[in-house]
Amino acid sequence: EGLTQITLSDPNFSVEDFLGGAGKAFEMIVLAYAEHDTDTLKPLLSDEVYSNFAAAVQDREDRDEQMETELVVIKPAKLEEVSVDDRTATIAVRFETEQVNIIKDAEGQVVDGDPEHIESVTDIWTFERNLANADPNWLLVATRSVD
Repeated sequence: EGLTQITLSDPNFSVEDFLGGAGKAFEMIVLAYAEHDTDTLKPLLSDEVYSNFAAAVQDREDRDEQMETELVVIKPAKLEEVSVDDRTATIAVRFETEQVNIIKDAEGQVVDGDPEHIESVTDIWTFERNLANADPNWLLVATRSVD
């Protein structure tokens, strides 16, 4: 039902294109977050999510730590849930990845994570867009990990 409402409001919308764009956004956001690149993050995230990400980046900078993330495998994104409330479309997307995540201190020593360990990570990211707005871009409004 949600997909029908989105398509009626935006005839150019396609699930395939949306999931492709969401996958690119996922990769861009994960890598920008690891690289402390808040300028890249700002236009892609809701104010609340940006605030949380920027605070975590600032905490790492305050400890003089660097994060390194390698996305080894990104499986095709999958729709988890779609809804439209008033004119706001919300789409939750499941991302299953294989990642290497480490944090290094100022001397380059690993203080968290294992550079030799590939971790399976499943995240649900929720994107929103006001369908009344001509802007076709979606904002990341929530993230959660699935254990």
